[in-house]
Amino acid sequence: MVYSSIRTFKNDLAKHRPEWAVLVPRVLEKIATGVQDKFSSGSLPVKLLSKLFTSTSKAAAKHRKITQGYVVGEQPPGAMEKLASRALLVALSPLNAVGNKIVWSKVQNGFGGRMRTIMSGGSALSGSLEEFYEAAGLTIIVAYGLTECAPLISHRRRDANLVTGGCVGTACIDTELRVVSPESKASTTPRPALPAGEVGVVIARGPQIMKGYYKDVAETKKAIDQFGFFDTGDLGRVNPATGDLILTGRAKDTIVLSNGENVEPGPLEDAILGELSLIEQVMLTGQDGRKLTAIVVLSPSELANEGFLSKDEGALMQKRNEQVNDPKCSAKDCQDNVAALNQGSKILRTNKDLIARLVGDCKKATKRFQKWEQVKDVCVTLEPFAMANGQLTQSYKVKRPFVLERYEDELSK
Repeated sequence: MVYSSIRTFKNDLAKHRPEWAVLVPRVLEKIATGVQDKFSSGSLPVKLLSKLFTSTSKAAAKHRKITQGYVVGEQPPGAMEKLASRALLVALSPLNAVGNKIVWSKVQNGFGGRMRTIMSGGSALSGSLEEFYEAAGLTIIVAYGLTECAPLISHRRRDANLVTGGCVGTACIDTELRVVSPESKASTTPRPALPAGEVGVVIARGPQIMKGYYKDVAETKKAIDQFGFFDTGDLGRVNPATGDLILTGRAKDTIVLSNGENVEPGPLEDAILGELSLIEQVMLTGQDGRKLTAIVVLSPSELANEGFLSKDEGALMQKRNEQVNDPKCSAKDCQDNVAALNQGSKILRTNKDLIARLVGDCKKATKRFQKWEQVKDVCVTLEPFAMANGQLTQSYKVKRPFVLERYEDELSK
């Protein structure tokens, strides 16, 4: 067993060539971003070929699941759908063979060349990352749990019947999961499960659930009802076709707009990250307001590729970004780098073409959502959400209140 770190991770993969890896989504995100940066900074033929092979590989991954009878969406595929997918796979086979040889084999070799399965946990894995690693031919199993659950309550399997963003599989052995109405309370009977497909709060009962918070009876009663069900605080739904749990967000992260509509930011943030290469991280805000605003952390290297920064500026800002992202970054180094990044952010905020481009792209990325869920404005920054600056937790979850406080002045303009 090998324990790695941010600084030694790349070398450790090459040295030990693991077959299994347990990673948090932020690490997978940084690797994917690095690969995509190389694609976008290459020559025109490299850019065109990488886009082509990414598109065909993603299509092949989807249709391969359909031919195997896996659910892609809410319904099992029919016989005609399987037949059509099989024909498409045959047509795509030559292109994908070339793409695997000249593109995806390099990604696989970057993981040591022997990787069988990557297990992801600690925070939500975006659907766009799942698609990227599927296209690269790497299998990811997503696990879900909390510290109070020691820590696992569900996980996907390699032969899962449903593979999609937010899907965390089925319950662990001897574990019961339910999705219940946020308003429901346990009385003489346990809270009833909502019909499959409806979104509610995820509760769990099993031998791994803690007995309570140490010397805190009041908080224990809030978390665990008299029937032993632990309230995770996560929102989710059960896929009607497979029984898999699909997480949609955190109950406390729900944004309530001034018109009374509730917005779950997770799926929207996932959609934005999946569509826009300029954006490395995103957090939505808009509580009690009339519209949603996206706080977006921009990629310095992509900004340089797009002409919004010079090559030298992009390289310098990228280096500062990486230093802040290092959990071992000293307070002094973090402060200096953040100051420089913020100065660059101020200049970018005056670039009307960039802002218009980002607003338009965010609207396109969220167009399939309800009208009130579509992003209408952006607040741009080069400073990453990181542990060193207090904007990420140890498990790489965004500290939403801290980020909101950090950009309060900008958002009020």
